[in-house]
Amino acid sequence: MLRETGSTLASDPIVEFFDRRAAEYDREYNDQTAGGYALRIRRKKVLDLFDQPGGNVLDVGCGPAVMTQDMLDRGCRFWGVDPSAQMIEICRRRFQESERVHFLRGDAQRLQLPDNFFDAVLCMGVIDSLTDRPLAVREMLRVLKPAGTLIITFTNICSPYAWWKNFMFYPVVRAWHEWRARKGDPTLNPSRRRSGKTRVLYSRRAACEFLRAEGTEVVQVVGYYYNVVFSPLDELLRSTGLWLTQKLEEGRWRTPEWIAVGMIIKARKGSS
Repeated sequence: MLRETGSTLASDPIVEFFDRRAAEYDREYNDQTAGGYALRIRRKKVLDLFDQPGGNVLDVGCGPAVMTQDMLDRGCRFWGVDPSAQMIEICRRRFQESERVHFLRGDAQRLQLPDNFFDAVLCMGVIDSLTDRPLAVREMLRVLKPAGTLIITFTNICSPYAWWKNFMFYPVVRAWHEWRARKGDPTLNPSRRRSGKTRVLYSRRAACEFLRAEGTEVVQVVGYYYNVVFSPLDELLRSTGLWLTQKLEEGRWRTPEWIAVGMIIKARKGSS
């Protein structure tokens, strides 16, 4: 049933980036920073939306298997797909593969999995960086059973933090790293060098229309990660950034949802 597709992924700069920093990314889930909190709150809210206990679950872009134990605790059988060989290696070290747990290296746009097999498909932090996003969603829906649940995250273009980081901060950081690399700077850490690609960000309306156009019924939209401390201040003032983000996420102050850096959309595949 499972077939790995590694050769077409080797030259992708985003895959190379996550291969270089797989272990670092894994550790970030426990970091007491705004970024670490964002990963944890995203996972929590995805689990709150999950409604297929005991089913077959696919995580597209599974990373270091952060959803696996939660799905097993809900009686599910779990499949994780990720383009990064290093991420899959972490997954396989962490979980012994069995009839309930499977991992393979693969492409979200070409899932080597059967039609109408999964009760739920999760896709977190992936869709924004893909070259053919409609094809990826069609692939997820192809492997999803009729009336199955798709939970997918988008980065919110209306968020001041997300807009700044995507269109201002990351391009400057990339240019800085490229300049240092040309100068042969021996202190440059390759694991921190990001891909040259800019993510495609969505408004809430555009994300919902995109999914509806592919034949899904949007059930619920939830915002997450209310960060207003722009990079690089969120890294320099870690305690302050984390404290403020937690307060905004917990609703201690009246916060408009359009500020949320990310959106989690729960959708249903058509029954026909």
